[in-house]
Amino acid sequence: MHCIVLVKQVPDVANVPEEAWDREKGTLRRAMLDSVLNPLDLHALTLARRIVGDDPRARVVYLSMGPPQARETLRECLSRVPGQAILLTDRSFAGADTVATAYSLACAIRRIEHELFAGSRDYVILAGMQSVDGDTAQVPPQIAEDLGIDQIAYATDLTPGPPLVVRRIGPAGPEEVTARRHPVLITVTACTEPVYRSFRLAREALEGPISEWSAVSVGARAERIGLRGSRTQVYRLFSPTEERARSCVLVHDAAQLVALIEERYHAAPGPSAELAEAPYVLGDREPSYHGPFWVYAERGPQGVRSVSLELLGAARELAGCLGEQVAALLPCDAPGGDADELIAHGADTVYLVEHPLLRTFLPAPYTLAVAPLIREHRPQAVLFGATPLGRELAPRVAYTCDCGLTADCTRLEIGDYVKGGQTRVGILRQTRPALGGNVMATIMTKDCPTQMATVRPGVLPLPVRDPTHAGEVIHVLPDLSGAEIGVEVRPLTASSVTAPLGDAAVIVAGGRGLHSRTRFEALVSPLAAAFARRLGAHGEVAASRMAVEDGFASRDRQVGQTGQTVRPKLYVALGISGAVQHISGMQHAATIVAINKDPRARIFSYADVGLIGDLETVVPELMRSLGDATHAAH
Repeated sequence: MHCIVLVKQVPDVANVPEEAWDREKGTLRRAMLDSVLNPLDLHALTLARRIVGDDPRARVVYLSMGPPQARETLRECLSRVPGQAILLTDRSFAGADTVATAYSLACAIRRIEHELFAGSRDYVILAGMQSVDGDTAQVPPQIAEDLGIDQIAYATDLTPGPPLVVRRIGPAGPEEVTARRHPVLITVTACTEPVYRSFRLAREALEGPISEWSAVSVGARAERIGLRGSRTQVYRLFSPTEERARSCVLVHDAAQLVALIEERYHAAPGPSAELAEAPYVLGDREPSYHGPFWVYAERGPQGVRSVSLELLGAARELAGCLGEQVAALLPCDAPGGDADELIAHGADTVYLVEHPLLRTFLPAPYTLAVAPLIREHRPQAVLFGATPLGRELAPRVAYTCDCGLTADCTRLEIGDYVKGGQTRVGILRQTRPALGGNVMATIMTKDCPTQMATVRPGVLPLPVRDPTHAGEVIHVLPDLSGAEIGVEVRPLTASSVTAPLGDAAVIVAGGRGLHSRTRFEALVSPLAAAFARRLGAHGEVAASRMAVEDGFASRDRQVGQTGQTVRPKLYVALGISGAVQHISGMQHAATIVAINKDPRARIFSYADVGLIGDLETVVPELMRSLGDATHAAH
């Protein structure tokens, strides 16, 4: 079996020099950052090595799209696993968004299949789940949609087979996914130890040729590539800023800390958010888009997920600025009372897309169920939650509907766009973190009928349920036969319902400063439970990205740029340094408490209350002050 590994040269966002910031413009000089191979692509390369094994007939082809200097990234790959390298490079590719990039790469993959694999479709496409510069996770699913193949996301390991069996992080826990047909596209999260460089292979990589393909050579249509083929454009880049100023009060002992937390917790209301600084006024102008705002309603074991209800509240406010209505789109096998719940939270219309094949989420059949409705009704905007499901489904739906998509938004507002004599009135401004959270980008949709975005859970307030709100339910039977399902899913553990972090009023999070999973479990979990009991609240455990990558906690506990956004009344950070990627996921908490032995830790700049000390000493003292002597003794 052959492999195509998609790799990307990205800026090293982990090391941003001070001189790279343009403080006057509030932007980052990207050219001043070092370039590296996208870290998750290394894991994709590792799985490719496992697939081809020692089969002399199997080929590994590395494919990258970028400027000529991206050849160094391809040589980096060749120095680890031998293969053939192709650089898709052409000035006409400049300015491409994810839609235009996916189309260009899909054209190149078709040429690889025809010329290098002699027409054989017995191959696998592998890529990192996302790149650290954009963090959209949109290009791979859009490639899969263009090629009409299945995608398996969040892969952690695989068995080459046949059949090919992929172990992945599923919505309810670990799963095994068996590929029934090829080609199949697999996106990889951090998995095993990456393959290391070989001196011999590195020397051969320096001497060996790298093929360069142009837009014309892969048959790409000029109107679909580069800036011309893009469906989104950046309106503004600016530095991340705090939503509200915080002044950290340092305390000196656990008893004082507990007293101050209790005082603040019971005095402060829950966190709130505004979609925009001021309501948008359309006046007598003609908006650029017409039609309702749609929300994709995602279901969990306990009904409609809270992120979908948050989006309904946002959609009502956004649509209200333009005098439009709101609809919810609910694919399911049996809706239960979910339609009534969606109406009570603001939907004027609920499209119930019912079919037995929609019992379990799979991207291909769900896209076929959802996309035709969007093409038929042409809503002016469709909002998805930036959940694992939304990040798999939304890119495919947007691609097949020829629409732009902005991923992982933290802010939505209606505004105008005026530039170079071009004016667009009343369009959706979509703001999201980029470059690993080092900059914020406001993005707008262009040259397509519907604006689409995925929005982080927890960044928008949950609307008040109104049981008197009336709405219409429209039943839709999608045209599904089962032929569109090319994978078989088997859960590896019994499904367990994990309480979402977004529902917690109290969150205690641990970072790399805890040093081990044993210390994490011994200190973080008991403290979260003790605070929850003392405050009479729902408490949960969370973790920083580094703590998750070190194996201290599972990924569903991760808070930050590549994890969840939370808005609890109390957020306690244990041994967390305060990287901007983590801050972006918890800065809206009503009260932030930082405990760290390093007095210079950045987390104190974002905290309301701080205590400097060793966690091994501070946490037991806190447990005693909270009245939990049993756990404090350990």
